[in-house]
Amino acid sequence: MRVLLIEDESATAQSIELMLKSESFNVYTTDLGEEGIDLGKLYDYDIILLDLNLPDMSGYEVLRTLRVAKVKTPILILSGFAAIEDKVKGLGFGADDYLTKPFHKDELVARIQAIVRRSKGHAQSVIAT
Repeated sequence: MRVLLIEDESATAQSIELMLKSESFNVYTTDLGEEGIDLGKLYDYDIILLDLNLPDMSGYEVLRTLRVAKVKTPILILSGFAAIEDKVKGLGFGADDYLTKPFHKDELVARIQAIVRRSKGHAQSVIAT
């Protein structure tokens, strides 16, 4: 599975990369929103993991720009912003899900798998574990 991670905090990015690589995901990382937009438009990813607090622009702006550009790749927001207003705003801008930091690896992987499964039209509710 190809994952684009847009996360500016290097320790967090490395931690997420390790989590996902241990599950055999191919992870491509950038710390800038503008580069994330370019990568999201140019390459085919199964999912984009997006932090909201980026140095060059808001994660909401990244999300909006990708959706306006008709990028249909599922987007999971990973953020320390836990307020309901932040979650509603992110989902309203076109995110497929919102997970607050800190999170457990198993939950992150399960959410990624569920989002990608739905996006590919395989929304079976019972999955062998």
